[in-house]
Amino acid sequence: MKKLIGAIAMILLAACTDVQEATAKPLASSQEGTVVRDISIHSNILGRDMLYSVYLPAGYSSEKQYPVLYLLHGSGGNQNEWWVYDDLADDADAMIVSGEIPEMIIVTPDGNTWMYIDNCYGNGLYYERYFFEELLSEVESHYSIRRERGTRAVGGFSMGGYGALRYGVMHHDMFCYVYAMSSVIGGYGATDMGDIITGYSSSELPGITLECGDRDYFTYDNREFSKQLTQLGISHEHIERSGGHDWTFWSACTPKILRKVGGLFRDSSTGIASVRPSGRQSKDIYSLDGRRRESLKRGINIVDGLKVVFGKK
Repeated sequence: MKKLIGAIAMILLAACTDVQEATAKPLASSQEGTVVRDISIHSNILGRDMLYSVYLPAGYSSEKQYPVLYLLHGSGGNQNEWWVYDDLADDADAMIVSGEIPEMIIVTPDGNTWMYIDNCYGNGLYYERYFFEELLSEVESHYSIRRERGTRAVGGFSMGGYGALRYGVMHHDMFCYVYAMSSVIGGYGATDMGDIITGYSSSELPGITLECGDRDYFTYDNREFSKQLTQLGISHEHIERSGGHDWTFWSACTPKILRKVGGLFRDSSTGIASVRPSGRQSKDIYSLDGRRRESLKRGINIVDGLKVVFGKK
């Protein structure tokens, strides 16, 4: 009897081991995408060389055309944050191989500390112009990228969340979805999104997700902006969950971003009508809550946990 029990135990142990090995089996090298880092582009608008990095799915071929996701980093970061601190490439590989999302290209540009806007704090650097007039055309002509609204999305965290919201709203004819994590909503030299969003209708805007931790610097701002969107009748998703302003929180968002935009990319004709550019111009104002107002009095701002001195890059 003991021998029988022992034999059964060995069989069960072997079966469990087989399951664990199957679960942990890594992707074959032929199934792994490529991250090309630090690609240089000369900007005539900014008067300097700029960098960006790009993820190309396994088997990338110029014979195909791919949808594209632009991801914007926070203040003090750079074009490689997503590849150093996050499992973005691994997530994309696994989800493409499983068929959960279609093949896509992911572009991560360097935004310095300039809020992804023109003339931040009067620095004379027109980043938004650079992004739309130089970077997009360079990337989308160099790589085999589809250029329809339904095959282009934008996301970001903190400062990059603000950039994603701003670009998705003000250039709504170009993006099918915006995913903003732990997003700055206004201040720091940039027009408040609460002012920008006024006058837009839900029908002309891309899909929007706001995701923020309950211990974040910008929890309150995201709650208030979500309330404003609801009051304006603008459809959106607001996720608030446990977490702070860090990569532990943002990394948990990455698969959600890929699923969200992947679903739209898979069928770019669903719910994505052709929309004309709005022609609206942002107002040269920004709203301040109490915390930002006190920060301005001291001559500094705290963005992503870093001290940013006015007038300094």
